[in-house]
Amino acid sequence: MMVSILPLHSLVANVMRDVADPGLLIRHQQSPHAFTLRPSDARLLHDADVIFWVGPELERPLERILATGVRARSVALIATPGLTLLPPRHLHDHDLDASSAHTDGAVDPHIWLSPANAVAMTLHIAAVLGDIDPQNARHYEANAARAREELLALDQTLFDQLHGLTRRYAVFHDAYQYLEHRYGLHPLTAITSHPERRPGAAHLSELNAQLSEHDVRCLFSEPQFDSRLIARLSEGRDVRHSVLDPLGSHLVPGPHAYDELMHQLAAGFSRCLGEDK
Repeated sequence: MMVSILPLHSLVANVMRDVADPGLLIRHQQSPHAFTLRPSDARLLHDADVIFWVGPELERPLERILATGVRARSVALIATPGLTLLPPRHLHDHDLDASSAHTDGAVDPHIWLSPANAVAMTLHIAAVLGDIDPQNARHYEANAARAREELLALDQTLFDQLHGLTRRYAVFHDAYQYLEHRYGLHPLTAITSHPERRPGAAHLSELNAQLSEHDVRCLFSEPQFDSRLIARLSEGRDVRHSVLDPLGSHLVPGPHAYDELMHQLAAGFSRCLGEDK
């Protein structure tokens, strides 16, 4: 049993609690858009009976690996019934044309950043696991039912914390619209549409103009990528800088990691967008 990224791994681990521990493919500060497997991970994937991942919209290298004849059942959770799916947005980001943006599919792949989507995926994961392992199907169903209630409570907590924050802000790349859409946040722009490529000078000039025009007081970076762009855009501004980690790269994998991830993201937004500056 293998899972691509930590947020999904946490959902699977919660459903599998007291049965087994799933493996995690993409660890630490690797980007799902561009990663390489260690030999040990390749062996685990080769021996796995199922791999849960978002889909080719996010983990492109995994799509190529799965096409080489891996026997694992591929479960792309972006196809989960009942998900709320949003189209790519790009947030005034013109450093690359739309055909080269990293969300060049019809769907924004950051689906886990909505607890409502996490509920749908959790129930789907339980159904898949029950089909593969009928002996423990009821256990998976019970775990998923408990996780559903926990996720609904988390959703309400995050809503109470974030709803009403009105300041505009800039993110490193446009990964957060599921969270923003649910909790009514107001992003202005993204520094890059492709997190593995630096924006050009013209785009940086445009960004500077946008930040000045809208009096942006908060810039968000991500730990997987170079923070020097944020530092450059912060020069001469009365601006806060905070780190958002949509993958939870510093969290300990396990059933509680998803809850911790969402609380950390909410805390980052609250600190940076609060009115006490």
